[in-house]
Amino acid sequence: MRFIQFDERIEEARILTANNVHCILLTLCGDELVAIKSGFRSGYSGEGPRAFAKVLHMLQAYGVDIEESSVSKALLDRIDDSALTKRDIVLIQSCEVVRPMRWFDYIYDAGYGDAKSEDAWALYRPVMPWAIVDSRIVDLATEFFNDPDRSILNAFRRLEDIIRLRLNTDASSTRLFAMAFQGEESHLTWPGLDSGEQKGRGQLFAAVYMAYRNPRAHKEVDSDRSAELAEFLLLNQLYLLERAAVTRLPLKTDSESS
Repeated sequence: MRFIQFDERIEEARILTANNVHCILLTLCGDELVAIKSGFRSGYSGEGPRAFAKVLHMLQAYGVDIEESSVSKALLDRIDDSALTKRDIVLIQSCEVVRPMRWFDYIYDAGYGDAKSEDAWALYRPVMPWAIVDSRIVDLATEFFNDPDRSILNAFRRLEDIIRLRLNTDASSTRLFAMAFQGEESHLTWPGLDSGEQKGRGQLFAAVYMAYRNPRAHKEVDSDRSAELAEFLLLNQLYLLERAAVTRLPLKTDSESS
């Protein structure tokens, strides 16, 4: 799950079977090999077969090429002892693959036969994609899973403060975003975009605040961690858009405007 979650590409999974005991040898992108020890079982009802079926289901959903070979118990013992040798690798690679494929049976026998590909992704916990988090809300992202509501609300408030400072205004919410991004005389714009794209990006700020910030500010929101993370990342996208926007007109203060 960690390899898949963090985009370490798994090219092949070779099931190594001795009776009803299984290890898995993963081939990662770049021909790196990772051996998973024999916590997997098949042929009876229990946690070992269920875990095995779950892993195979995830690998299948991820598009990994799955094959199986029959090996000796001694080879599995060496994997469990972290003592796999280069000779063992050569032996594994020269083993015939099992035909007809029976690893589908391991999935069905453990009760995963009706599982859909999208069900595999529900097994993963939500994680923060740090590579795309705007630097101005990293502190809120760091504390996100401790208190999502607080992080989200503070991120909404902080974005308004940032835009108010750029525009030198006391406006807020939809009026602030209209001044900043909407119309041909908006203070901020995105270079190289046509009018439709400019309008769409500008309206996105007001829409997100109306759809997410306002309900969260006025009542307790019932949502799970995945939905909360999706909301935080949607808000993060507004930060990235604001960072990319440039000044269109000389800025005026509220008093000058009036």
